Amino acid sequence: MADSQIGKRYAEAIFEIAESNNSVKNVYEALNSLMESYKTDKEFKNFIDHPLITNEEKIEALGKIYENENQEVKNIIFYILEKNRMANIREIVAEYLKIYYAKNQILDVEATFAKELTKEQRERLIHKLEIKTKKKINLVEKVDASIIGGGILKIGDRIIDGTVRTQLDSLVKSL
Repeated sequence: MADSQIGKRYAEAIFEIAESNNSVKNVYEALNSLMESYKTDKEFKNFIDHPLITNEEKIEALGKIYENENQEVKNIIFYILEKNRMANIREIVAEYLKIYYAKNQILDVEATFAKELTKEQRERLIHKLEIKTKKKINLVEKVDASIIGGGILKIGDRIIDGTVRTQLDSLVKSL
């Protein structure tokens, strides 16, 4: 079964459980934290993926890491581990996020600019996008020094390229 199908199946089941227990946001935060650790902490990833470390040992270690989480969140994390689905954690969290955002009318927007936005610029951009889309905006900023000016917005599958380079290319092509 393809990874995205596995991620979707697990995410739907986890979301259904979390929704029935009113802990959708808590579960998302815990899954996101787990995914970030798995993605960025080489030692953590090696520990989770190590074939000679038993699931019981992994569960015990994760139990300590997530000791402040409610039992339901721990059970979901342990379930993913017991089913040997840590390799699919990115897909599971991505699919869970899609469900969470769809149910809460939240739109993921990736904004890339030459330099970091100020707090006021960020707030103004979010406000304008929320008015335009009639959804809450989850803005992820990226900095790309190769951008001369302007920026690029990625909204779902749509890309709005407002960079100076693109505008100059269009001008040259129209001559």
